[in-house]
Amino acid sequence: MKVLLLSDFFLSGQTTHVLELAKELQALGTQVHIAFGTIHSKLFRTHYRHYLGQQQISFSEEADLARLISLSGKFKPDLIHSQSSTLFQRAQLLASRLSVPYILTCHGLGFNQARYRYLIQDASAVIAIGPNVAKEISHLNPNITVILNGIDTARFAPSPDHKGSRKDIIYVGRLEEKRIEPLRHLARIHQEITSKPLCIISNWNPNIRNTRFKPWQADLVPHFQNSGIVAACGRTAREALSCGNAILLMQQSYDGIISPSLVTRWDFDFSGNLGRFSYEQLRKDLSGLLRSNYRLKKLQTWGRNYALVHLSSEQMAKKTLAVYQELLSPQKKPHQDRWGFDDKWLGD
Repeated sequence: MKVLLLSDFFLSGQTTHVLELAKELQALGTQVHIAFGTIHSKLFRTHYRHYLGQQQISFSEEADLARLISLSGKFKPDLIHSQSSTLFQRAQLLASRLSVPYILTCHGLGFNQARYRYLIQDASAVIAIGPNVAKEISHLNPNITVILNGIDTARFAPSPDHKGSRKDIIYVGRLEEKRIEPLRHLARIHQEITSKPLCIISNWNPNIRNTRFKPWQADLVPHFQNSGIVAACGRTAREALSCGNAILLMQQSYDGIISPSLVTRWDFDFSGNLGRFSYEQLRKDLSGLLRSNYRLKKLQTWGRNYALVHLSSEQMAKKTLAVYQELLSPQKKPHQDRWGFDDKWLGD
């Protein structure tokens, strides 16, 4: 099977998801080519091109329609899978020209807007990264599957050489205006409790008092292995969890410590946008983690085990491949309403 993945490149969990999916699909025997649209970071050429070469992942740049048509004449894909909303229409046009199915992955909310509706309706299948996303677009396409984002749990793992307690705290995430106010609260609380500046790893410096900025790191594993508590959301939270960190789940608001009780709540997801708890609760949570070495260590161990069971990119790729195979099988019709509620507690 040959799969053409369409994606823009920018520093986000979505891009990391595409690279990880391509790697795992190839390990499962699927031939993959990634056609990148707009490249939004210089790190693509200084780091990620090398990474793609190491993983032997075929790729191309400047994926306008003419180049995609030319590429497809050589690659001859069996289906098109678009990961970026800016490339949804290109996927539809290319699939129509080639007479192959196209699949869309919706990485967040907002896809019930008019500009996406007809593209989702026309898609052969839609993958939603969580049940909340699937619910929002369930009326647009009967063939929607929830596949949670996965990570490489072998790579994102605690360091076997690390001795002693892990209490360092970092904030990791791509910044935008809506994320600044929660970060201000975290920096202030962190400084009041620890008397230290908060380390921020991000795509730009927000210049917040009581913080120490590091530019975005292409390899976050060493940072996650040396920290003990990470404030993050989405894919970054999953990666930090897999490295054995306690997670303060936050993006545009504070959603609590990822814990056995939190992941079993009906409204749990990794977005950090629900506003589940106040910043006073953030203070109590951070203070409590730093006061009790036993609680912190227990939570760090649980997080690693949770990632191994629920967040594997290998399982993510196998579920994605099953969608591909079903579409290409002439004997089977797509199942209806496969997004269900079995996985809803795992969240987006």
